[in-house]
Amino acid sequence: MTFLSRIHRTAGVFFVLVALAGCATPPEQDSSGPQIYDPIEPVNRMFFAVNDTVDIFVLQPTSFVYKTAVPDPMREMVRNFLHWLRSPVVIANSLLQGDADNAGNATRQFFVNGITAGMIDWGQGQNWAYRDEDFGQTLGVHGVSGGPYLVLPLLGSTNGRDLAGRVVDMFFDPLTYIVSGQDAQNAISIGRGGTEAVDFRAQNFDQINELKASSIDYYARLRSIYLQRREALIRNGEPTAAPLTANGSQEFEDFNPSDRPNSVTGELPAKSN
Repeated sequence: MTFLSRIHRTAGVFFVLVALAGCATPPEQDSSGPQIYDPIEPVNRMFFAVNDTVDIFVLQPTSFVYKTAVPDPMREMVRNFLHWLRSPVVIANSLLQGDADNAGNATRQFFVNGITAGMIDWGQGQNWAYRDEDFGQTLGVHGVSGGPYLVLPLLGSTNGRDLAGRVVDMFFDPLTYIVSGQDAQNAISIGRGGTEAVDFRAQNFDQINELKASSIDYYARLRSIYLQRREALIRNGEPTAAPLTANGSQEFEDFNPSDRPNSVTGELPAKSN
């Protein structure tokens, strides 16, 4: 069994356990809006500690070397290429959400930027930039609740809805069908995911380090950031009538990531070099 297959199987078993826990412990509601639903927090914190250790010893030093040694234009080309690869997923989900404008913009960028394999964004300065969309957002748009909060080994924060969305997005990705052979698919998935993670960490290097240093409970703060960010992406930035948490925490306002690793964040102007 390959490394990636073991991760997928572990994630599947983990999701089943969480789903059972979610059925046994429904989230509480009050007039202030939906509460954070973390029924297996001890398990999540264990995986969070593993991921933080990987960040400290692998991701943080790698991203530091990457942002220090690789010039800005080359890093931008890498980022553009990763966004271009994701365009078919964005197109499919935009159509499922009934957002023809975003689907059209993503289609235009996919074909025009395809001239340079996506490495050059010919749409810069044009009015056809697209928002990132995934199937977790699509489910949210159609009223599916997030379900239990999860932390997966290496994959990080998610929830029941978004984890299911990741699986569906694999079927929207043309690389799933173009690349033949399990070993080749695993190599591409690991390389693509690793590059996205390093690029995201480099883009937000100082922000993340400051967040770690200033957080009394780093786990709880990132959980709040993730859930609030996902809600904002589902609404496409439109305000909500009620806060996500009863205490109206400011974590989301404190940390606006400048780029996204897949479905975790959106495109924002803040940038850390």
